[in-house]
Amino acid sequence: MNKLNRNYKGHLAMIMCLSLALCGCGSYYEPETVASSEQIQQSTDTTPAAETTQNEDTVTSSAETEGSKEVSGIGVIIDYGDAEAFEAALNEGKNLENKVVQFVAGEFHPDSKLGYNVWAGEHLNFISSRNPDIQEGDTVTVRTTTIEYLMGSWIINYEKVDNAVMGEDTITYSKANETAAAAESEPSPAETSPGEEAENTYEHNQYYDLVETSSYKDSIGYTIVIHKVLAKKDATVSATLLAYAADGSVIGKSSDKITLTEGRYNFFRYSFDGDVSGADIQANANAKEYSFNTGERNAVEMMKYNQSGDDLYITFEQTGDELGAFAQFKLLLYKGDKIVGTEEGFFSISAENLNGKGTTDVASIWVYGEDFDRVEYVYEP
Repeated sequence: MNKLNRNYKGHLAMIMCLSLALCGCGSYYEPETVASSEQIQQSTDTTPAAETTQNEDTVTSSAETEGSKEVSGIGVIIDYGDAEAFEAALNEGKNLENKVVQFVAGEFHPDSKLGYNVWAGEHLNFISSRNPDIQEGDTVTVRTTTIEYLMGSWIINYEKVDNAVMGEDTITYSKANETAAAAESEPSPAETSPGEEAENTYEHNQYYDLVETSSYKDSIGYTIVIHKVLAKKDATVSATLLAYAADGSVIGKSSDKITLTEGRYNFFRYSFDGDVSGADIQANANAKEYSFNTGERNAVEMMKYNQSGDDLYITFEQTGDELGAFAQFKLLLYKGDKIVGTEEGFFSISAENLNGKGTTDVASIWVYGEDFDRVEYVYEP
């Protein structure tokens, strides 16, 4: 009986020791509530990115084996030079924990459910538990620690890095596009049949062809870039232009989303604060073959237009049975063969008397200071 008691006590002691050991193995951060899609967009964590084990003779850092390379006398080499390249790699399924990333800080949300949340890219949330001393517009370099995907966004914990530099192996959005374009320009015989051309660029893809470009300064000094496209199929397309300086830093970013109707023209409109004429412009577009808010297509036609003083009057006729709640008109203003301006408006506001097939209404648009001689109309459901 005493032997059984001794064995029982021995097993109980082993179980208690094992439990205590497991409790001290690590920590897990879990937010009290799941953040909304508005609260999820970026953040920062000051947890060390690389665990270091040490004995009397050696010091081994996981950053040396899995993360960025540190060059003696120079600093840590940045793995991803901008948020766009980093996000693209995440979307490809790459494991980017313990990587060094440089990005321009977007909106800062200190009261996020996840912590101090810094937005960057389209769906990047850099999260920290303490104030990271980051302001909107700052160029920030960090090493990622943990990365999770939640509700369509990336939740990234990190630590800030001070001694980081761009290197030959640093991946940027522009470099990735150049590599992809080079690969597409020389397809292997097995991939491309005779007479067939691969089309997967911003300018030419399965959704549209870029047919005209123009840029001009508006009345307040912004640079406006217009990319007119011809749709190949019905789709909703989001696109972004990035402007890079000679040193590789981002000096401008603009995005637009348009709904395409097969066989019809539409245009992307990008706006930059200041002059980007000398910048290296890189483009990216993502398309979906549907749109949640898309109504009946080609439901309104422009019948005629005329200008009187500072007002442009557009006469519309409803040719479809029903207008979508967000149906709008978009106008390209031409001077000769050059695009010099754009206008847009919702039918429900500017032509509210369109209430059935065959009805007409006139939209009034103020065009003070705009010098044009031709108007081109785009219907967007």
